[in-house]
Amino acid sequence: MNQDSLAMREQINQMQQSVTRMQSNLALMRRKLEDLTIKAPAAGRITSLDAEIGELKTRGQRIGQLDMLTGLKVRATLDQYYISRIFPGQKGEVTVNDKSYQLSVKKIFTQVTKGVQVDMEFVGVAPPDLRRGQTLPVRLALSDPTVAVRVPRGGFNQRTGGNWIFKLSEDGTKAYKTDIRLGRQNPDYFEVLEGLKPGDRVITSSYEGYEKMGELELKTKAQ
Repeated sequence: MNQDSLAMREQINQMQQSVTRMQSNLALMRRKLEDLTIKAPAAGRITSLDAEIGELKTRGQRIGQLDMLTGLKVRATLDQYYISRIFPGQKGEVTVNDKSYQLSVKKIFTQVTKGVQVDMEFVGVAPPDLRRGQTLPVRLALSDPTVAVRVPRGGFNQRTGGNWIFKLSEDGTKAYKTDIRLGRQNPDYFEVLEGLKPGDRVITSSYEGYEKMGELELKTKAQ
């Protein structure tokens, strides 16, 4: 019984040593497995990845691009005509998925090439799911809001140079050539300084072929 007890203890010690070696080998395999997992230095969104199954990558090799989800900015290019009207802190607005977000001019680049470049930051919450290089419809307030007569942008300006427009008569049967003077503009409207008053109806489509006409007769097309 004493011999059997000593033998059993020896077997238990050997088994414990074997378990210890197995646990050590398992921990080593887990570390090797973790070494195969590529981890980014910060949280963000992967926007490009250059990797294929079975491909060998060396330490320090660039395999992709990670965009940070914080500190997003918008870079806009403006006509150099507006260079004297841009200043840091100027407010702007962008619409993403039918929701408006506020912007503020952070930096103005002094070098003027094809226009004036400015960096704008989001004020408060930024739109979700933005992508690098995505085009956004930014509206930048270059002056204080004012009350003005305006007409929608259209093809008429290409033929008239903004000097005249066809204005409809009160009954809508005719349109007369009317001298106007345009001022400021945005992507949707022209400001009318002279020639029109609120409520006037005008034709804003292309005037190709009507440049020399002073009066148009309008007819309602039969249904």
